[in-house]
Amino acid sequence: MASRAFLLYLSKHAPSMPMYTFVDLDPDGIAIMSTYKYGSYRLAHENFAAGQTAGLTLPNMRWLGLKKHHISSGSVYESNTAAGYAPDLQGLMRLTARDRTKAVRMLEWDLCCEAGPEQEWRHELQGMLMLNIKAEMQILDECPGGMISFLHNELGQVHDTE
Repeated sequence: MASRAFLLYLSKHAPSMPMYTFVDLDPDGIAIMSTYKYGSYRLAHENFAAGQTAGLTLPNMRWLGLKKHHISSGSVYESNTAAGYAPDLQGLMRLTARDRTKAVRMLEWDLCCEAGPEQEWRHELQGMLMLNIKAEMQILDECPGGMISFLHNELGQVHDTE
């Protein structure tokens, strides 16, 4: 896959270049981000057994994407999600049984456990479970300025904190 090779090249030859992942706010989005940042759990033993490197890992990758505060603070919509109300917006949905099962399992991962390195992921997974809500990126189309405005604001905040 050319994009994986390109990311691997960048991670080796430009380690200080900021890398971001933009994923949906759902268990699958966090799992995808985990695979890029840490490599595949399922394939880790195969890579080791074959005497290869651990594969593509981007340990400095940062999460740039939807998070619980975006959908609960009113910045994406105005409503009462704490009461279990999910407005009829494209991209905002209730968790499926599969989503809930996956989120609970992910909370047991070494990365997302209470003492794990990815406490933000843990917090977001717990929030999804409590609110019973997930969000896809297309929800940003509902915001003033759409996805471009969201990315501009988020990247500006990341830049300001560095």
